[in-house]
Amino acid sequence: MRLKSIERVEPGDKLGKAVYDDKCQLLLARGVNLTFKYIERLKQASIHCVYIEDYLSEGLEFENVIPDEIKVRSITAVKNVFKEVTERKGVSLSTRGVDAIKDIVDQMMDMIFQNRDTLYVMTELMGTDMYTYNHSAEVAILSMLVAKSLGLNGQYIQKVGIGAMLHDIGKMKIPNEVLNKRDPLTPSELDQVREHAKLGYELLKDSDAVSPISRQIVLLHHEKMDGKGYPMMLDSDDIPVHVRIVTICDIFNALVSNRSYREKMNIDMALEIIRTEAVYQLDREIYYHLIKVVNIYPVGTVVELSNGKMGIVIKENKDAQTRPIVQVIKDKKKAEILNLLNDLTLFISKTIEL
Repeated sequence: MRLKSIERVEPGDKLGKAVYDDKCQLLLARGVNLTFKYIERLKQASIHCVYIEDYLSEGLEFENVIPDEIKVRSITAVKNVFKEVTERKGVSLSTRGVDAIKDIVDQMMDMIFQNRDTLYVMTELMGTDMYTYNHSAEVAILSMLVAKSLGLNGQYIQKVGIGAMLHDIGKMKIPNEVLNKRDPLTPSELDQVREHAKLGYELLKDSDAVSPISRQIVLLHHEKMDGKGYPMMLDSDDIPVHVRIVTICDIFNALVSNRSYREKMNIDMALEIIRTEAVYQLDREIYYHLIKVVNIYPVGTVVELSNGKMGIVIKENKDAQTRPIVQVIKDKKKAEILNLLNDLTLFISKTIEL
């Protein structure tokens, strides 16, 4: 299977992964042959891209740490908790809501420890209308993987996961027209958005069900190592490691996600931006652990090589992620296979779409 933009999808394309709607219910199942009607339905659901199976990607499957079913459950849990906060007018978070988050975090932890050597692939399952909930689930998965890579214990990792799942809960008290605005935010609107960290903490500060570690993540996940973050402008030594983990994963996932106002960035480009920011603003060690757990060029990714040839990744090299095994594509047909570990003069220039 391979990822294809909804603008490039054609009638007859076969879905390689299921697609879900804004209620986390199945919209279209894997294996469905797309029609004009189905494609229009996907566009109406704000789906930007889908996985397809075709001649070029025939037989290509990638392993993932977290199965789609558990990821959808995690998105559902986040949505229900955030909805509860909205309905209760942001007074507090119920114990039942916290328990639901803990339960799904435990399920994800089980998968992470069972699939120790599997890299994480961020998959597109829902539309941009579900961004806040999907983002929270993705940041939790990434944060737990990074925490595990750092050698933190299971109980600590669970608290990191819960904090990451709830890190944006304060956004439920920000008007939707501000959160989803397509144009640049005004200074006053930007101030409103930045209040979400404090607002989220206020919702959780009196909850015995949420640990101090998780609450710190909610309050401090926008702090930067150079002291220029918010809301408290903490310096590097004052920012706990669990907060630093979630901060990097939050930024990374935001960069590689489709938003209402911009398209997602390629993973390799996003990592380069974070590598640059890790000089002053982000924790460099945590950055190195992030690139250990994320699959940069998943199987099925179409790439352009430095010699101008196009290819599709057919196998990753886990110890050298930037040098996978690629099958060259010529005139939309499969050609020779290149192991980039065996030819160090070749490298991937960029990911592309066909």
